[in-house]
Amino acid sequence: MISFLSRSVVRSLIKNDIIEMEKAEVYQYGFEILFSSIATFLIAALSGVLLHCFTAAMLFFVIFATFRQICGGYHANHYWSCNLLFFLVINAVLVVYRFFPTDSFTTMHYIFLTVSLLIICAYAPVENENKPLSAEQVLLFRKISRIIAILLTMISCLIDIFHNPYVKLIDSTLLAISISILVVGLKERREHNEKCKEGYSEGCCESRCEKC
Repeated sequence: MISFLSRSVVRSLIKNDIIEMEKAEVYQYGFEILFSSIATFLIAALSGVLLHCFTAAMLFFVIFATFRQICGGYHANHYWSCNLLFFLVINAVLVVYRFFPTDSFTTMHYIFLTVSLLIICAYAPVENENKPLSAEQVLLFRKISRIIAILLTMISCLIDIFHNPYVKLIDSTLLAISISILVVGLKERREHNEKCKEGYSEGCCESRCEKC
C-alpha cells in the first residue's frame, strides 16, 4: 500500500513536470519513508487512545523514533509487516505501562535497564542496507546512542524513587529498542564471521578483512 501510494505520487509529479524521471527512485524512497513514518505515528496515536494513555504512547514514539534514526534496528521485508511489528511492540509496552503494578516492577526495572545498556553499548549502531554508515558516522552515532541510553537510565532511576509509572514505559521502550538492535547486530556478526572464514580458507584473510 505504501509503495503503491508512493509510486502514484511520483508518477503524478513526473507527469506534471515537477520532478525529473531520472530522480524517480530517489523520490519514491523518500515518500515511502514519509508515509511509513506517518503510519507509525497514527498507530502510536491510535494505540494510546485505545489504551487510555496517549501521552505515554507519544513518549514511546519519540524515544523509539529517535533511537531508530541513530542506532538503526530490525527492519521487516515489507512495510505492512514492519507496521504490524511496530503495532505489537508499542501495545506490549503500553500494556506493561498501564496494567503492571509499579510497586512490583523494581526487579524488572534493574533487569530491563541492565540488559538494554549492555546491548546498546555492545552493538549500536547497526546498519540499514538502504542507509550505510561511514566510519565517522558509526563512531558519532555510537557515542550519541550511549549518551541517550545513559540519560534515559538516569531519568528512569530517578523517577523510580517516587514510584512514577513512567519508569515502566522508559524501561520497556529501551528493552524493545535493544532487542531490535540485538537481532541485527547478531546477524551482522554472523555474516562477518562467515566472510572471515571464507577468506581464511582461501589463505588471504588478512588482506580481505581488516577486522580479522
